[in-house]
Amino acid sequence: MALRKIKEIIQWSLRQVWDIDHIQNVIFNESTGAQKNINIEAVVKDTYTANLQVPFGSLIKVAAGTTAYTMACVGKTHSAAANYRRGDLVTQAGRVYIAAVDHKAKTFDADDWVDVAPATIAAIPTTSGAVVCTGKYHNSINVAGFLIEDSSTFSKAE
Repeated sequence: MALRKIKEIIQWSLRQVWDIDHIQNVIFNESTGAQKNINIEAVVKDTYTANLQVPFGSLIKVAAGTTAYTMACVGKTHSAAANYRRGDLVTQAGRVYIAAVDHKAKTFDADDWVDVAPATIAAIPTTSGAVVCTGKYHNSINVAGFLIEDSSTFSKAE
């Protein structure tokens, strides 16, 4: 117990606590008499071709000149000849559905499925250079851009 208290006292005494004035002094540039600007740009990992399916939660930086985009669903069109397991995604009549139960091949029955989203979300306004995040049920957009590396770290370099 005593060792723990001593460790906490040492950690507390060595901890750096920065207030707003200290932060302002750090970002103030003496030579120009102005505040430094810090621009953090997304790290591009690959180009993105329109309508290419990407994993859930991927970030896409929209190419310049685009004013609206369409986000498409991940599910395949329902087939009466296919067997489905609980959790499978399909599209039917412009909607995305998740299988509520396992079932053998048959025509679409709404009692076997849970309606979760529209198959396509259209005319989403955006500015050029904006970053779009793909969703749980939608994983492609209809405009070109760049895939963003979202697991990288950055640090101050001078």
